[in-house]
Amino acid sequence: MTRIVVSFLVAAMVLAMVQAVVAQQPKGAAVSPAPVPTQILSGKRVFISNAGEENLNTLIGPVFSGRYDRVYNQFYAAIKQWGRYEPVSVPAEADLVFEIGFTISGARQLPEIGHLRLAIRDPKTNVLLWSIVEYAQVATLKRNRDKNLDQAMGTILDELKDLTR
Repeated sequence: MTRIVVSFLVAAMVLAMVQAVVAQQPKGAAVSPAPVPTQILSGKRVFISNAGEENLNTLIGPVFSGRYDRVYNQFYAAIKQWGRYEPVSVPAEADLVFEIGFTISGARQLPEIGHLRLAIRDPKTNVLLWSIVEYAQVATLKRNRDKNLDQAMGTILDELKDLTR
């Protein structure tokens, strides 16, 4: 019985010390940023992988304009235009793999129709180095859904640019 009491007292003291340390931290104190993986900052050549995309066909046609590979083509063109990374056609020649995909949301009550996901991988180890997700907002008209998907793509690219600065 005494062991239980002693264990309880030790646990209570440790908890009190942790609470005291946390209480000393100023509220909203800035946390220093963790490092961005070196490969992302130093890489020059990228293989762009199509992780797939959904374009649901409804009674009135596809949810978005364009082909089944719209997101992949749009991302590939943007990376080429940016010029920071050189797209290559073989993963073995790349410093990084950019895996871009679009998934339709399963929950119908949410304000987004789906999300874009950019996964950045090390081609040598296949380790996920970074991931950026952006939601495309739902809209009634196809042209507005297209615009929302384009905005989500723009945000993905902006976040990638911010990451590499």
